[in-house]
Amino acid sequence: MKLGDLLRGIQFQQKIQWDPHRSIRKISSDSRTIDPGDFFVACKGAQMDGHDFLGQAIFAKAAAVAFEQMPEFKIPRGVNAVLVPDTCAFLAEILKRYHGYPDRKVKTIGVTGTNGKTTTSYLLHRLLREKTRTAYVGTLWYEWAQEKLAALNTTPSAEILFPLLGQMHRDGVSHCVMEVSSHALEQRRVHGLQFEVAIFMQLTQDHLDYHGDMESYFQAKRRLFTGKHKPRHMLVNKDCFYGKRLLLECPDAKSFGRHEDADYRIVNIDPSLQGSRFTFAYRGKEIPFQLRLPMRYNVINAAAVLSALDLLGYDPEDFRGFLQEIPGIPGRMERIGAQHDFSVFVDYAHTPDAFVNVLSEVRKLKQGRVLTLFGAGGDRDQGKRPLMAQAACRFSDVVVVTSDNPRSEDPEEILNDIKEGIPEDYGENHQVIEVLDRREAIQQIISMAEPGDVVMILGKGHENYQILGERKIPFDDRLIIQECLQKKSGVFFS
Repeated sequence: MKLGDLLRGIQFQQKIQWDPHRSIRKISSDSRTIDPGDFFVACKGAQMDGHDFLGQAIFAKAAAVAFEQMPEFKIPRGVNAVLVPDTCAFLAEILKRYHGYPDRKVKTIGVTGTNGKTTTSYLLHRLLREKTRTAYVGTLWYEWAQEKLAALNTTPSAEILFPLLGQMHRDGVSHCVMEVSSHALEQRRVHGLQFEVAIFMQLTQDHLDYHGDMESYFQAKRRLFTGKHKPRHMLVNKDCFYGKRLLLECPDAKSFGRHEDADYRIVNIDPSLQGSRFTFAYRGKEIPFQLRLPMRYNVINAAAVLSALDLLGYDPEDFRGFLQEIPGIPGRMERIGAQHDFSVFVDYAHTPDAFVNVLSEVRKLKQGRVLTLFGAGGDRDQGKRPLMAQAACRFSDVVVVTSDNPRSEDPEEILNDIKEGIPEDYGENHQVIEVLDRREAIQQIISMAEPGDVVMILGKGHENYQILGERKIPFDDRLIIQECLQKKSGVFFS
């Protein structure tokens, strides 16, 4: 593509040695991938700044470069250069154009929120694909047609996303359901992407190590619904404080939830550990539904899905049978070993609010004790660690504190942060057990389970690895639980 065509209509602060007829081979923000004829965009990341590698890209014979601040050296002859206010946003804009505006060909649905993104996104993908060819991009993986790719990020970078959407279009995909993280919004990974529907689930404490405070966190989420490229349809949870605030800012948005004034309303919720029944009320109709996903909050997730289907032009009632048959979402209240006289669930819950939502419901529905195992990720929001412990102790009879993904932090120090939230009098009638090794911790909590108990293994969900320092080792809670259950029941397989 010619440089003039690639950048037509985009505002610049300054152009240097400009040749609009110069051909561009590819676009990248990674100087290591630059070849002669490429366009290098110097983006500021969380850990590195592309401006530091501008000279390396020029040495590799980049045809053009873009930056937010003028370099200290003179741009060599033959290199086109532009000064722009935001290189991350600029990168997304030109990538979209370079790849032929794939968002105009694939209807993209973006789902954001602290909790519920994965369940809502994947559930919507599963239902939509009963009617058309769809894709899913999120925490679990990237999936469409016969393809399934490992997810590098919940929301991929613009350099991955726009080519990916282009390939989906070539493979006949009509809709893509995408989880949109706050990091992705802050880093402009989806800048300029035209969403058909944007869904706001809710906002609770998480990622404050990155955003600093809740207001900054909200402002990052807000980007999905405001600005130049507003979604064609917006759907917001009216049960959430930040959702109500967003609805005031976006009067065109539709609301969902249990609130009596919601456009799409959930009533008559009948939750259980085996699934839930509920009534979906909208446009003067009340339609009964049921789903296999347990817990009340999954009914709210289902409400978001059914509301989005209506906004996309489908009749939600047509999906009653399909919704009822979906067995569950990997690592989201996923039941392991249903043949036992106690229940074991694996869930990705890793925030204080998620702990409250999950464990309070289990407490109401359980027959025996609630046994909860969890840790906390290293190099992440430290302020939530004691709050998670408070929630676990509030709703559990036994709490086992262990490692999650410690990353570069000392696992014992993470446990110390967690233990600050354990009430001093909790151990008088309940048990708190510390087992640093997560495998041993799972073995111990399964060995303690008695008939009627519910065992909750929280934090890692679908993940099949553990991050220790710079190493990523194979580790799947679900496989270890299955081994422990076989040992407990005396059943062994060769």
